[in-house]
Amino acid sequence: MNKKEVYKKVLTIGIPVAFENTIYSFMNFIDVFMVGTENILLGLGTTAVAGLGFANQIFMIFMVSLFGMNSGGGILTAQYFGNKDYKNLRKCLGITIIVGFLFSILFLISSLTIPELMIGIFTKDKEALRLGIKYLKIVVWAYPIIGIGFAFNIQLRAIGQTKYSLYASILGLFINVIANYALIFGNFGFPAMGVEGAAIATVFARTISTGYGIFMVYKLKLPIAGNFSELFNLKLNFIFKVLKISLPVFGHEMLWVIGTSMYVVIYGRMGTDSAAAIQIVKSISSLVFTLIFGLASATSAIIGYEIGAGNEENAYKYSLELLKTSILVGILISITVYFGSPLILKIMKIKEEIYPLTKQILLSESIVIVIKTAGLLLIVGILRSGGDTLWTMFVDLIPLWLVAIPLTYLSGLYFKFPIAIVYLFAASDEFIKLYPCLKRLKGKKWINNLVKV
Repeated sequence: MNKKEVYKKVLTIGIPVAFENTIYSFMNFIDVFMVGTENILLGLGTTAVAGLGFANQIFMIFMVSLFGMNSGGGILTAQYFGNKDYKNLRKCLGITIIVGFLFSILFLISSLTIPELMIGIFTKDKEALRLGIKYLKIVVWAYPIIGIGFAFNIQLRAIGQTKYSLYASILGLFINVIANYALIFGNFGFPAMGVEGAAIATVFARTISTGYGIFMVYKLKLPIAGNFSELFNLKLNFIFKVLKISLPVFGHEMLWVIGTSMYVVIYGRMGTDSAAAIQIVKSISSLVFTLIFGLASATSAIIGYEIGAGNEENAYKYSLELLKTSILVGILISITVYFGSPLILKIMKIKEEIYPLTKQILLSESIVIVIKTAGLLLIVGILRSGGDTLWTMFVDLIPLWLVAIPLTYLSGLYFKFPIAIVYLFAASDEFIKLYPCLKRLKGKKWINNLVKV
């Protein structure tokens, strides 16, 4: 591939992934936004926003678990695709389906049996806890479906066929908005169900979306579309090969999400208003970062393909070029968020009592976006695509647990700094890990051909 072809592939893969992730995050955002409407009878408003935010933190842990354990399959799929080994490529889908289903069942059982314990970690507000549990105990029934659907999505990204999962996500979003309108507020002849209605709508929407995506894979006979024996005839050496790559990423992502959950605990102890403001900013931030995650996914597919095809020098050259692009994108996003924050919050109709807090935190987010963008592309898009999963785990987690979390705790609960300042301390690890990641990239030790016979 020349430079023009690389950017064409980035757009072909990255834009659908960005839109798909935006829609995926937007489904949670829609729930938070629509239940944020004040209604005494339904128990909606700021407390409901906080409650759903805490429940969605469980969903985040679930998705991160899936991403971690399925990452090995995705990394290998990209390299097998470059090596034109479609037999093993389909086996990668099989193992990701198994992992996705098993993890979803684990989270389903946990959420139904100990929801108070799971959400109670994040808040002591009884009403926020009650509403969060209400939402979680229903929405968790979508997890097995999401687990299987995510397996297909990560494989489609690895082979560059991302538009089909995008179409499925668009369908899911459309259904979610309509169902929310009907079930939250009681329209189209349905009863007004509030938070429970938002959860039921989400389950229904994600089920339809996943079913449509899988149907399209087999209808179009895409490379990953294998029969039962092709998908699940898995030998131990192949399973161990996938796990060797996946387990460090799983450990990495789990410890990372536990770390970020510590932030939620700290914010929750700073008061319900602070927690609600943080959840609103996180909802906006997740939408923003879907763009750069799309770029990271495209980068991973390109780099993995080139390594699998034996073009290691091209892999290095393209990684440098795409890193520069990510920094430029990060700068543009930062400027947009900084100057557009008043308009964004006005559109969202944020309540007066939390508007100042939300605006301050959003401005803090705009300061660190560029650094976060570069770090995401380096770790997820470049270094991991070369199988460098163990090193990336340590370089990401050490600054998080030894620096960022202690600083956030001290500044938020001991020194009682303003929440916007605390939010900046929470991002200190992003600055610390940037230099070693750049040094690792330049040294080329991250480039490993995992499928070379």
